[in-house]
Amino acid sequence: MQLNRLGEHIGAEIVGIDLTQPITEAERAQLNAAVVEHVALVIRDQHFTPQQFLTAAAYFGEPMAQHYTEFAVPGLPLVNEICNQHKDKNGQRVNHGESWHTDHPNHRIPPKYTTLYGIAIPDQGGDTEILNTRAGYESLPTALKKRIRHMQTANVFLGSATLHPFSYAANAQKERQIDPVLQPLVRTNPENGSQALYFSTTKCETIVGITPEQTQELLTELLEQIVKPEFIYKH
Repeated sequence: MQLNRLGEHIGAEIVGIDLTQPITEAERAQLNAAVVEHVALVIRDQHFTPQQFLTAAAYFGEPMAQHYTEFAVPGLPLVNEICNQHKDKNGQRVNHGESWHTDHPNHRIPPKYTTLYGIAIPDQGGDTEILNTRAGYESLPTALKKRIRHMQTANVFLGSATLHPFSYAANAQKERQIDPVLQPLVRTNPENGSQALYFSTTKCETIVGITPEQTQELLTELLEQIVKPEFIYKH
């Protein structure tokens, strides 16, 4: 197994390992350490069945169910298909993850990682982009970091003032709204003590103490400052 950096601030690739076969505890520890350090990890040349993909994902933690259970692979509720041919109840195409976000902050215990495996992809376009909000947070002016470091977000299935609503979530929200879950806006990684911005513009109802509209203004301001090419891995 070999690790190669893909960028100065984010991204590394692993070659020389087959996750359809059992791996050692040392290899598992090395893979997990690589994600912590590099934020985005690309494991090359894998050929999974859905069950093998689930087994491989479990090397990084306990898999959890997605919100959109109707897109689950038959017989495997913990594996979802993300496809640009999915339609909502109104017959409109479902666009998955169009805006910057972290997955499921409206869960009391949100997922540690998101794991993707490409099946059918276009020759160009349709890139998946991952933003290193740890490096982004470190780059913020000291006064802004001091202002936000103790803030908390209140998260629901779909925030009422989000600037990025999409029809599928708007319909589902009527049935699946949950009580707000509080999360730190600046989250500390227990693995290495580093701090990073942690929020989803679609699921944040409000930052505690300010209105939903003021919340979206602040989140937009933060994104404008940290969304920089050097902090992004584009796959």
